[in-house]
Amino acid sequence: MPIIVAFPAGLLTGVACGFLNGSLVTRLKMPPFIVTLGTWSIIGALNTFYSQSETIRSHDLEAYAPFLQMMGVTFNVDGARIMLGTFLLIALAIVAWYVLNRTGYGRHIYATGDDPEAARLAGINTEHILLSVYVLAGLIAAMAGWAIIGRVGAISPTAGENANLDSITAVVIGGTSLFGGRGSIVGTLIGALIVGVFRSAVSLAGLDVLWQEFAIGVLIIIAVALDQWIRRVSA
Repeated sequence: MPIIVAFPAGLLTGVACGFLNGSLVTRLKMPPFIVTLGTWSIIGALNTFYSQSETIRSHDLEAYAPFLQMMGVTFNVDGARIMLGTFLLIALAIVAWYVLNRTGYGRHIYATGDDPEAARLAGINTEHILLSVYVLAGLIAAMAGWAIIGRVGAISPTAGENANLDSITAVVIGGTSLFGGRGSIVGTLIGALIVGVFRSAVSLAGLDVLWQEFAIGVLIIIAVALDQWIRRVSA
């Protein structure tokens, strides 16, 4: 496919995956964690099947689809190398912050997350809100895939396999409640920086990959424990 068709198709695939998750949660009333865990395994298996576990090398991308590597372009700022993907992250964060804090739709998201029944009684269509959030999450995940292509320099079916654990850790450390109703974009960015710096630190310290994953698991448990403690204190 030409890139003008393939790139939008990739974004639409992310939207379709988000719509599938949202539909299973809102229409069939299935537990979100079970739904996303199940579709994660299913889509991962289909990804491996479709790609035949093959990696598209950087020189092939440079020859046929250099646009996909665009998020990996770097700029020197006072000696520091900053990827173009960083600016995509900042732009998405600004848009998300504005939507959550300056629009009625954003307040409906917080209300639905905090107490779906109360939000429904207040006239909010909670099913549509939840479905739209899953769709947006799918779109953002697809954009993250574009950023990973630029960062890695190639397209691999195994790229970002551990990103789900890192994202959970980042948002919880950043103050977002796993039970909904509380959280901020700024806190999430700070949480992501903490996780990124932590991973880099343990890597530079020479720790085995096994112990890196062990440390991330400990971080998740600590973050969830803090979330539970904060909920009890504020209750």
